[in-house]
Amino acid sequence: MKKTIVAALVLALAGAAGAFAAGGAEKVDIGYCVPDTTNPFLGWLTTEVKKQADADGIKLQIADAGNNASKQIEQIENFIAMKVKVIDIMPMDPNNVQAVIQKAQKAGIKVLVAGTDTTYYDVMMNMNQFNCGEQIAEMAIDWLVKTYSTDGTEAGLPTGAAKKKVVVMKCTETVDMTKRSEGILAKMTAWGKAEVVVATAEARTTAAATAIMENMWQKNSDAVAVLCYNADGALGVNEYIMGQAGVDKAKFGVFAGDWSPPIQEILDNSASNASVFRGTIQIVGPKVNGEQMPLEKATYMLLKDLYEGKLSYGKNIQDSIQKAYPAKK
Repeated sequence: MKKTIVAALVLALAGAAGAFAAGGAEKVDIGYCVPDTTNPFLGWLTTEVKKQADADGIKLQIADAGNNASKQIEQIENFIAMKVKVIDIMPMDPNNVQAVIQKAQKAGIKVLVAGTDTTYYDVMMNMNQFNCGEQIAEMAIDWLVKTYSTDGTEAGLPTGAAKKKVVVMKCTETVDMTKRSEGILAKMTAWGKAEVVVATAEARTTAAATAIMENMWQKNSDAVAVLCYNADGALGVNEYIMGQAGVDKAKFGVFAGDWSPPIQEILDNSASNASVFRGTIQIVGPKVNGEQMPLEKATYMLLKDLYEGKLSYGKNIQDSIQKAYPAKK
């Protein structure tokens, strides 16, 4: 399932990636630097933003850092050398991009930073990461009550040694990741009606989450839910659990952050227990002039505004988020 998603995204991005690798022979207007386009959320978002730029005749080039912070710095340097007008950065390491952002700004390039506050930027677009983590935990709690309560209430859940076990796969590589992970743990701990086991290894990618789940399953095969930092990790857990013959799929749930249409399909499959990935947090996008705007459209709107030399929407843009479940039929 994961391979299918990745293959589709790779094909969609192949042209842009090839142009970048070739040194960018064509004039580029906007550079779009992201950690990893094989991540379903990032693959979807970058593709949708590029479609809008293409429709307007604006040359936008995507740079995939392959989860390598040093490579991302090099890619930003390349965009500076190419004299682009705007660079959109989703930082791999928000603590090491300040100097290169300042270099871009001194060269007259506008910089949009999406995610962590890097101090230097022209526009900052982010969300409340701690609250995102809390909402991931809320989805899991609601599902646990519905699935394992004896009377449909929290009071009906098993207590003491009979508490259901929940695994939390955290990420702490950046400030954003840490805050979201802390939000998950804070909400689950405050609830206090599940035995929470925290994975010691970081689970940012599908491969990492699969390996961690396989290792943890040896001592935690009685777990009934897993909470992941992102949807990429949740895909790895989903694949592993779906391959375990002894697991009652109807009574296992995986919850995470990040959304894309391919992820929604997997959520929809959980309605029939064809997957156990049951809920995620979707970045809806910011409100602009009082109206909610989809994330992909808002991202391009901000980039185009900077491309045109404007700052129409302010320097700090706050994204709204919401819980995403299987679509009702």
